[in-house]
Amino acid sequence: MLNILSYFSSIEFYYFAFILIIIGAITQSAIGIGFGVPACFLILFEPTMVPSCIVLMGTFLAFSNALLSLKDVIKMDLAYSFSGRVIGSLISIPLISLTIGTKSYLIIFGILLLITVFLSAKKWSLIANKKNITIAGACSGFMGTLIGIGGPPMAIVYQNSSARNVVATLNMFFGIGALFSVLLLIYIDLINFREVMRCLFLAPALIIGVMLGRQNIVKNYVNQNLKKLILIVCFVSALIVLGQAFI
Repeated sequence: MLNILSYFSSIEFYYFAFILIIIGAITQSAIGIGFGVPACFLILFEPTMVPSCIVLMGTFLAFSNALLSLKDVIKMDLAYSFSGRVIGSLISIPLISLTIGTKSYLIIFGILLLITVFLSAKKWSLIANKKNITIAGACSGFMGTLIGIGGPPMAIVYQNSSARNVVATLNMFFGIGALFSVLLLIYIDLINFREVMRCLFLAPALIIGVMLGRQNIVKNYVNQNLKKLILIVCFVSALIVLGQAFI
């Protein structure tokens, strides 16, 4: 108990974060995106956990799911998506360094969150070709490194593809891409010993989320019912974040 309180503001917040991570891990495991959702709440209650903890835990989560479905990964697409991810991540680093911990970061977070809601809610008819995958990878890298939420651009490109291949490929992409983001965040000292310990305390939530999210009944339910709820949560959170920034 004392150890937990050394890294979290209260035991109640720890349990709150624990539940959020389970929900994020379930959605990521079930449909290939969604782990960034906890960031919407963590930015409000414990801003120092975003993007560091979300990106760090997201790396292990994505790799775990990808390795469990390795045979379904579309390996050719990874080269194009990851090349875009590298570019997007590198572009985001100067912006993080200049704005993290300020009202400007909250404004950027809120605006990007609104953009993700718009992108996810809009009906698109994109083809998963080399050009679109690379562009989506760049957008995902920029958003994922900056605010810990990089799923929507990739999900849009793959929305008309086979669900089984998409989930596996997205998880592998996010695993490799998030690892690159982790190295960049370590370089600018946003990921340090404290953030690693926080992630270790929350690791059981990742395991629970993966186990639940890979069940077929959960996959079907999440795919059919949870997307709209996630969009609503992200939209409301974006408004609250922007409200905090301007008040």
